[in-house]
Amino acid sequence: MMVDGEEGVPRPGVQGAAAVTKGLRLLQVIAELGSEATIRNIQAHLRMPRPTVYRLLNTLEQERFVERNPVGGEYVLGRSLLRLTQQSLARSSLQERARATLRAIGKQTGETVHLGVPFGCHMTFVDKVESPEAVRMASYIGMPVPMHSTSVGKAYLATLDEATREQYLAQLTLEPVTYRTCTTLEALRNELTVTRERGYAIDDEENELGIICFGQAVRGGDGRVEGAISVSVPRYRLPDDGQQRILECIRSLCRDAGLV
Repeated sequence: MMVDGEEGVPRPGVQGAAAVTKGLRLLQVIAELGSEATIRNIQAHLRMPRPTVYRLLNTLEQERFVERNPVGGEYVLGRSLLRLTQQSLARSSLQERARATLRAIGKQTGETVHLGVPFGCHMTFVDKVESPEAVRMASYIGMPVPMHSTSVGKAYLATLDEATREQYLAQLTLEPVTYRTCTTLEALRNELTVTRERGYAIDDEENELGIICFGQAVRGGDGRVEGAISVSVPRYRLPDDGQQRILECIRSLCRDAGLV
């Protein structure tokens, strides 16, 4: 008796396989189109009825495999897909360039270090160096975090030109994560102005009570700002001169690596 898959015996179709194939092809098209991944262009490449394209996009968006760019309106690959790719694909260029710096910062400060990049209206941690201390950040690679309540988010937003920054701000919900979170546009704009002038961002227990974070925007190989590095410290473990020491460490090591 021949088993399924042997020569001459066709494999039976898997229920729902056609929809899965269409969804995977849609993800490929979004990746290929980049900033041109509008509904019209996606439909033209897939040659599917528009209702089918909408249905696929809605399903993938609900599962966060795709997201809408708040600035341009095009579709981008989402954070759920990022979490999967982080487990199997090589690090991105920024990760490769920043990895040694993250380790050096972690070694000098003894605290948790994150590399965050923008995805939709959130920042996503794409790399992390864990603190050796017993009390540390409850975070993970692939974790999405708000822009308005984190040092990586505020560091990134502060580097944008005014028009682009306002497009982002118009999309943020500004929900309170803790009682210290900025929840008005006026307060956030003021904070971003201060951040831009001093060159670094602070999350003062705005995203997690008891944790203070210091963020520095970092650039990719082409000189454009692509994300931010942050150091997270439990407030009880931060000495009087701790903030200055950590900021000097971040700036110095990022500058030596050509990230700022």
